[in-house]
Amino acid sequence: MDWLAFDSINWWGVLLATLSTFAVGFVWYAESLFGKEWMGLVGITEMEMGDPNPLTYVFTMVGSLIAATGLALLMAATGTEGWGAGLVFGLVVGLVFRVTSHVMHNGFAMKPGRLTMIDGLHDVVQTGVMGLIIGLF
Repeated sequence: MDWLAFDSINWWGVLLATLSTFAVGFVWYAESLFGKEWMGLVGITEMEMGDPNPLTYVFTMVGSLIAATGLALLMAATGTEGWGAGLVFGLVVGLVFRVTSHVMHNGFAMKPGRLTMIDGLHDVVQTGVMGLIIGLF
């Protein structure tokens, strides 16, 4: 298994998967879905949210690109192909690595379980969508 088979990556798929994290986050944290509840759970108001620092978006883009690249490498190394297999692979990766991290960090930080659920499930959906997109390419 070649874990660093960068030549096997379809970079258009990685780019679209990276951009998809913004779309998923926009929908997930919209006020009509979980945004209002999330703000209450983290203790900030809409006024305090304001317009985030532009660097927040830059760091988010870089982090998403790293995550999408890593997911593409894992999918290539495990022979995961196709949108369905990519979706399932992404969902499993999100559940195994992201949700468990939220549970541990938020548990020790004494954050509400509902916050862990909102953020953790966001990550599962996000990695699922990323896997689906990478699998399409």
